[in-house]
Amino acid sequence: MDFSSTIMIILFLLQTSIGAPTNIFILMAYAHISHAEKDLKPIDVILCHLVFANMLGLVTRGLPQIMSDLGLNNIRNDASCKLLIYTYRTSRGVSICVTSFLSVYQAITLAPSTTQWLFLKSRAKKYLIPNIVGSWLFNMLLNAYTLRILHAQGNGTIPEAQYNVGFCYSKITVPSLALCFNIIMNGHDVFFVGLMLSCSVYILYVLKRHRDQVQYIHSTRQNSKVTAERTAAKNVITLVSLYVLCFGVDTGFLVYSGTLLIVPPLLSQIRVFISSCYALLSPFVIISFNKKIYRRLRYSQKEERMEHINTN
Repeated sequence: MDFSSTIMIILFLLQTSIGAPTNIFILMAYAHISHAEKDLKPIDVILCHLVFANMLGLVTRGLPQIMSDLGLNNIRNDASCKLLIYTYRTSRGVSICVTSFLSVYQAITLAPSTTQWLFLKSRAKKYLIPNIVGSWLFNMLLNAYTLRILHAQGNGTIPEAQYNVGFCYSKITVPSLALCFNIIMNGHDVFFVGLMLSCSVYILYVLKRHRDQVQYIHSTRQNSKVTAERTAAKNVITLVSLYVLCFGVDTGFLVYSGTLLIVPPLLSQIRVFISSCYALLSPFVIISFNKKIYRRLRYSQKEERMEHINTN
């Protein structure tokens, strides 16, 4: 095992062992909040699906990669390989869709209460769940092509010209179909990232206008409302900025990979690690701005300290 492989194993191990439990903790916290309050806010519902998709992506991609790099590759059949990569790609697609939907929903929430915007405000909340479920179904169908081209590495040799990730490789029999699929997938990502950025720019514009309008108003109630709106909007923009950063770096590696006849496995691993950094870092952003989840984290830490004191 060379030095670069050892570094990638450590990075994937840290990413998965930190990111997956943190996402699971947020899901458990939201489950407790939902049970206690009987209802979640629309943004909390969106974040639940985002966290679940991120957790699913970390588990289905990080763990097999670690096992493969350590020589513990037990994925010997095509079905397991197809299921893991298909689940990872689907969860990745849902993550970008839900993050985009989060920015759209926040932009609509901050929009002025005119006739046109009131219509969108009511529809956004009414069709919240159908839109999220639709994003899952859409990405499941969109990534169905990967089930055709993926094969398990097993004990056989892999042709050098094939793209592989250690435990799986893609066997492209129709280059034109593969090119069409890549164009569709890249167009999917570019569209939703563009939607995120557009909504973020609008959110910043609305916040600036609100600040200009209320800067001379000394009403505590009005200032509290504006502060809450600005806090929520800034948190959404932080998540969007984080995703765009990871997406930008990932795209740079993708463009470079397109110039190579043979894509080295190490380069593929670096791309996966960078694209999964959003799933690793976004839970900490969510915890930092969600007071209810933060209080539950503090409470769980306090309970652990009390149990440690009692046992000693």
